[in-house]
Amino acid sequence: MAILNVAKLGNPILRKRAKRVTLDEALLPSFQHFLDDMVDTMQELDGVGLAAPQVFSSKQIVVIGSEANGRYPNAPNISLLVMLNPTITFYSEETEEGWEGCLSLDNLRGKVTRSVKIHINGFTRFMEPISMDAEGFLAVVFQHEIDHLKGTLFVDRMKDFSTLCQLEEYNLYWAKREVGAEAS
Repeated sequence: MAILNVAKLGNPILRKRAKRVTLDEALLPSFQHFLDDMVDTMQELDGVGLAAPQVFSSKQIVVIGSEANGRYPNAPNISLLVMLNPTITFYSEETEEGWEGCLSLDNLRGKVTRSVKIHINGFTRFMEPISMDAEGFLAVVFQHEIDHLKGTLFVDRMKDFSTLCQLEEYNLYWAKREVGAEAS
């Protein structure tokens, strides 16, 4: 197990469009080890999702999985998902505003509006095609992580910066009043 370093706000890699993973790449033992390290990093840092650019690899890779933890005490249980080259092919017109945070934006939370239902196409860690629907918390996490692959951060999606706050203040003033979707 290796815990990878996380790129922080201001690092240019977070603003680049990530490159697609090839079949040859995906089948390399070193690549599979990297995917395991991404999962370990996400779990160790109490994340609910992680995109490869966040750990200094400009590749189209996301890992998602959640359970209640210190950063996200209300996170639902979501089994581990590893997806390569994910693409959202459907966004519901119905949206919801919820709180998001990010491992690359230490200790910040802000409200972001996201579609409540989406459809995703992509590939498993071994490049087998995968297609799935997601709604609620899982849909928010997928949208957040796939944004990272496009060089977009949750603060870019905020409409009202008066909700941008430090995690400590979020926990003191907002968390008890509202339970909303949170990502990464």
